[in-house]
Amino acid sequence: MVTRIDYSEQEELSVRFFKEIKNSLGFTSTRKIVKLVRAVLSQLRRTLSHDQATLVIKNLPSLFQLLFIANWKYEDKDTPIRHLDELVDIVYQEDRKSHDSLFTSEIDTLNSVILVLTKLDKFFGILGLNVFRYSLTQELKQAIIEDPA
Repeated sequence: MVTRIDYSEQEELSVRFFKEIKNSLGFTSTRKIVKLVRAVLSQLRRTLSHDQATLVIKNLPSLFQLLFIANWKYEDKDTPIRHLDELVDIVYQEDRKSHDSLFTSEIDTLNSVILVLTKLDKFFGILGLNVFRYSLTQELKQAIIEDPA
């Protein structure tokens, strides 16, 4: 007899989120997907004040909370990112420092960042929290319209 795990709604959404990312990117490694999501979330976190970051944390499932705060030092200063290309550049540059890079190019990074952010919004309403710069939010909404994920 197999016992069924009773998932909460947020846990189920988290599983679906990762499955959609995996299917969209064609990754076979869950580790790579988690690394990708962590890279995007941690860079987003750096753009927020402590109050804004707290609001995001409260609205994410526990696994995403951990990815969001990974390597965060409370005294870290927020780095204002106004546009999507700035976020993509930072994610790409940080990835280049890794010995096992996720991205082959800035275009690859852009597509991955947009995918992760659109899925975070689809499943957890992250853009509706109104904590990100207006220009960044609008660029993401435009990217969603142009290429629905």
